[in-house]
Amino acid sequence: MSMRVYDRYRREGADLNNRLLDSEFFEAAMEKAGAAAGVVSRTGRMRFRTEMELHATMDAALCDFRSDEGRTPVQAYMDDVGPSSKLERVMLEARIEARTSLFRAEECDASKCTVRMSDLLRGGRGVTIRDRGLSATLLEGHSVFFRLYRFPELCMTSGVSFAFAGDSVPTLVRRYRRMRADPGRRGPASRFALFFRMNRRHGRPILETSGIGGG
Repeated sequence: MSMRVYDRYRREGADLNNRLLDSEFFEAAMEKAGAAAGVVSRTGRMRFRTEMELHATMDAALCDFRSDEGRTPVQAYMDDVGPSSKLERVMLEARIEARTSLFRAEECDASKCTVRMSDLLRGGRGVTIRDRGLSATLLEGHSVFFRLYRFPELCMTSGVSFAFAGDSVPTLVRRYRRMRADPGRRGPASRFALFFRMNRRHGRPILETSGIGGG
């Protein structure tokens, strides 16, 4: 498959994300995401240790945190503003349907910009993603927490992720299962908060594909 399709999703996705971040729906969700991540100081300011933490929190705010009406900023934008093109509709729908999970890298092919992965939180289900950065830098056997976008032509990340060495996976999965045992903590917002904290304890440096602007 031509990388032009991947590049177009990244380029157009960055523009869409900028519009989402500027929308009236984002600020309240970001406040909830920051509180869930535990980064709000006594003065009310959010304090992040890395740019990746900031971008991951913004990504979660857009897709995981709901208003009192029960809508995420992405869903609210789709309903109240609407897509400006067929491509934008596809990208918005992918964001609405996207889920985060912990994926283990099984095979990386930098020449094709692909990574074959197993979903460790959903029974080892396999998926192959396109990603220039991860395919060139991720070590096989290491794991990455990210939001998976499924498009008709390919699968890709949202552009931000938390990476973990293989020896930390049992701890991560155990903590996730413990969280899932609590009916009040089974949603995507709780999943983000857990892996945000686990990234601070067990995370490894990783290259961002294109930050929150990723498509």
